[in-house]
Amino acid sequence: MSLAHCDGGRWPLAPAATAVTSCIVRAGDNPYRHARSLSGWRREILQLSAGPFAGRVSEVAGGGCRGAVEFLSRSVFHIGTAYPGGLTLGVVDGTGGALWNGVRVGSDCVLCAFGDLEMVLRTYDNACLRWLFVPQAALAGYRALRELVDAQKHAAALCLSDRGLAERLRRCADGLPAPSMAVEIGDIAARFVHGYLAGTPLLNARASHAMRATSAVRRFFREHPGASVSILDLYAIAATSERTLRNASEAIAGESPMAFLRAMRLNQVRRCLLAATTPVRITEIGMKYGFLHMPQFSKDYRTLFGELPSETIRRQLAAAGAA
Repeated sequence: MSLAHCDGGRWPLAPAATAVTSCIVRAGDNPYRHARSLSGWRREILQLSAGPFAGRVSEVAGGGCRGAVEFLSRSVFHIGTAYPGGLTLGVVDGTGGALWNGVRVGSDCVLCAFGDLEMVLRTYDNACLRWLFVPQAALAGYRALRELVDAQKHAAALCLSDRGLAERLRRCADGLPAPSMAVEIGDIAARFVHGYLAGTPLLNARASHAMRATSAVRRFFREHPGASVSILDLYAIAATSERTLRNASEAIAGESPMAFLRAMRLNQVRRCLLAATTPVRITEIGMKYGFLHMPQFSKDYRTLFGELPSETIRRQLAAAGAA
């Protein structure tokens, strides 16, 4: 299911040993809509690197299983949940690899996500992600895996270094749809479960603490989006020291605490502007999310997104009027 295989959103259908129930291709320049492009995912995406965003997703469903290939042009932070009702496995390709739950992972690492457990992922520019999903009822080892992960709590690595399995997942995703789609995805998932249960990988103490500390900061800003805070306030929110919080933020998001906070707020403003259908006051939206110095806010916004807030809202309203 390489993105290059798509032809106007139509897929070459394979002989129906596994009935393909949907084949979807989506592309766009809005990272917040892109976050919802995978069926059933509840994910938020924050753009972290400068420049226009472009995203593409190709997704196939059949036999209860799913496969997807996802491309993102900019470095982004993903947080949320994957396909509900089963196990999602993934691999990331691209310069710089990725940060997964506070651990730097490369192309030989298979990621694991449950539909009701939060995943935390940082990918870099021009990343290609491949995802496979198998429903809980079709995976014999699902319960044992979930019991282990629940027992590990914040220390659960939720990834397995296995070059052969990662390459097999990659070939499977690129080859979809295929007659043996459900069988192949199920076997890959079974092999992952066997390897994970045998190795019981754990995050080290530093990564486990980083997950807890940054989770507290994110939770605070979801509840208080416009709160004016200093770096000292962040240490108090995370209940940790300056050095520990900086290390935690860089391990999880690849950014310093204040840089990540600024990016979070700029993305919140951009999300509001891109959702507008009528004229809005940019100053009021900026202040709502903690920006009190408008010239600096506009400069930071243009540096990250490649355009001024006024250009974003002008383009958005023109598109809304044309819809």
